[in-house]
Amino acid sequence: MFKKTIAFAAAAVLALSMIATGCGKVEESSITMDMSDEKVATIEFSNANEEEFVQGGYLRVEEGEGIEVTSELNDGGKVLIGFIATDGDQSMDELPDMDSTSEMTISGTATQGATFESGDYDLKITVLDKATGTVTLSVKPVNEIVGMEDAALPDDVEVASAEGTGIEAAEAAEGGHTNWTQAATAEEAAKGAGIDVLADLNGTQTTLGVLGEMGAITYRYMDGVAQIFCPAAAVDMSVIKGKIPCGVDGDVSLDSTAYTFEWTQDVDGQEVKCFGNREGEATKTIWTAGDYNYAVVAYGAGGDDDFGLSAEDVVTMVNAVK
Repeated sequence: MFKKTIAFAAAAVLALSMIATGCGKVEESSITMDMSDEKVATIEFSNANEEEFVQGGYLRVEEGEGIEVTSELNDGGKVLIGFIATDGDQSMDELPDMDSTSEMTISGTATQGATFESGDYDLKITVLDKATGTVTLSVKPVNEIVGMEDAALPDDVEVASAEGTGIEAAEAAEGGHTNWTQAATAEEAAKGAGIDVLADLNGTQTTLGVLGEMGAITYRYMDGVAQIFCPAAAVDMSVIKGKIPCGVDGDVSLDSTAYTFEWTQDVDGQEVKCFGNREGEATKTIWTAGDYNYAVVAYGAGGDDDFGLSAEDVVTMVNAVK
């Protein structure tokens, strides 16, 4: 069973290459993984180049647990951690699918958390921008993970999400928003935030163009603001509803990114403001209706910070939550 024999190699070199420097010296490029058990993985990067990747090992997440990710990477270094859900042991003839169930884009020096359904998750690590440093993944009770201390999950509720990606990075850039509390339902999130109602997207058949149908929907809240995570294909998407005057100039997105393009779009009589780095593709969409500000923020889960929703997908999302 390859998971039991490969996962716990003390310090397996998973990627290694040599790079010639301008001074004629040879610079070693490597990625190594050290797994002390099924609850901790430490990945070391040394001059690792863009697109280098490795898949191996596994982490076991049980009910009420999540994964805390601590990064100590060089300035500009960025890696993508893919978590691939697996069902028990596999033989060497039955390798797991390479497609990630959830992904986190990691950069700089930070600690962030993610929650998953119970199960085993193989790891796929891809370098997005030349990286040197360490990333440590630790399986812990959700309420012991940095930034998720207030998460009091009922014993019979399993939450699956992919936090810590572009959306979380945008919040961190805004100054860090760690007062979130996880909610099992849209109704619970609305009540906790003190707002009238929050769209319940669970069980809906909402489909976004080429992105297809949405994945697992999760909810969280803090005072005056409720948030829905609704991933679709390789996109991490967040819907936020907040009381006026939450946000600046009607912006409740918690995203302070300066975008290249800004425009307005009419959605069945509702004017919405769109922002993106590609013309006509909205990474952020905001609007005000009644006593509330709304926002839809969509990031490419694979590190595509310039991803944006098409005009048709903006209509779909605005109508789904307004």
